[in-house]
Amino acid sequence: MSTEPEEIKGVMDAVRARVKELRGRKGWSGADLGNKLSALGVPWNRSVVANFESGRRPAVSVQELLALAVVLGVAPVSLLTPLHSEPYRLTPKGTEPQNSVDAWLWMQGQQPLPGTDAAGARLYFAEAPTQVGRGERDPASGLYEWYEKIERGGGRG
Repeated sequence: MSTEPEEIKGVMDAVRARVKELRGRKGWSGADLGNKLSALGVPWNRSVVANFESGRRPAVSVQELLALAVVLGVAPVSLLTPLHSEPYRLTPKGTEPQNSVDAWLWMQGQQPLPGTDAAGARLYFAEAPTQVGRGERDPASGLYEWYEKIERGGGRG
């Protein structure tokens, strides 16, 4: 049975480090960040921030992650991956460590993870947007057509 080297960080390690770094860059205290999150309906305070940044609170929910990205002014993916290329574990068990850059590209929909077989790569690209933008706004729903998917088959457009 092998043990994991300490230097391989996981998703929550990256989120923790990025939140602490961005909060510090903005000059905010833990209470400041907690107040901003609470204003968005995420009931955090100084203690919750300190517990998360120190690792005593092991994880954040998807809703909390999105709220953190909003208040810190960054894309959610930038909280999920380290800024520098380094070994990175996507799941607690069962997956090989990835390079953090490969993980970032995967999360962005730009490339499948290294080691993905041909069938998996086809599925990955079939589901990934080929063009991201706002497009036209539907006057009835108020929604944007925000991406175009890869056209399948040999049909004419």
